[in-house]
Amino acid sequence: MKKYLSISEMAEIHSVSRQTLIYYDKIGLFKPERVDEHGYRYYSSSQIPFLREICFLKAAGIKLADIKKHIKNRNLTTAISLLEYHRGFINKEIRKLLQTRESIESRLNTYANIYSYKEELYQPVIEEFSERKIVFFPFKHEISRQELHLTSMRAWNTLVKQGMLPSKGFGTMIMKESVKENNIFEGAGAFVFLSSEDPAIQNVITLPAGKYICMYKYGMPYDSQFLHRLLEWINDNHYKVIGNIVDACVLDTTFYNENTDVDLCQLQVPIEKMN
Repeated sequence: MKKYLSISEMAEIHSVSRQTLIYYDKIGLFKPERVDEHGYRYYSSSQIPFLREICFLKAAGIKLADIKKHIKNRNLTTAISLLEYHRGFINKEIRKLLQTRESIESRLNTYANIYSYKEELYQPVIEEFSERKIVFFPFKHEISRQELHLTSMRAWNTLVKQGMLPSKGFGTMIMKESVKENNIFEGAGAFVFLSSEDPAIQNVITLPAGKYICMYKYGMPYDSQFLHRLLEWINDNHYKVIGNIVDACVLDTTFYNENTDVDLCQLQVPIEKMN
């Protein structure tokens, strides 16, 4: 049996390219045992287990820099430490991917039901909601399209900074007391729905569980005519408003070519029947 393996033979044994072995040599990760006067690289068969291990660790997703640091001073303790650390990293990535999949499924569910939403346009219906959490920021200035977008992004970025996708939707919240005083947008602001609780996130408000009078409409939150119409219906049907009002965006203006002035939204007003 010959003493040395050529770089092509070593590469073939491990199902890697010659360029990979040249690169490993250049960065000091895995060097040939011998280089001849023409620059050809040769490896001994005793180097096979080392390259096999490097290939395994790389396939497991460990960075080459960490493999290099580990492989030079390798023992059972450092091997366990490296793999345990990487296992923690993988678990974190899996949790992140699962949250991303959940976010995508939430969006798909909204899109799948869009035609049923449109069939209920401008019709008040009673819906039951479970408790929900939102991240809320009040408007700093008089409500307008720009103020709406800027405030929404403050809430949106609060989730993004914590590695969350704001996939549950967003909207505007209108204070119950302001409606009573006929100053609808006093204290109002923008929000995003929170898909999971995180103690690091501030400005969290709970939307209580219960019955809500809901109505889909095409219109921006500052088009208060729809809210006035719904409040009139609530009064005529002997209900009373018992909490803050949600104007949740279902499809924003990015979906419309002809009319970019309005969103498809759902007004949600918490109510109870008057005696």
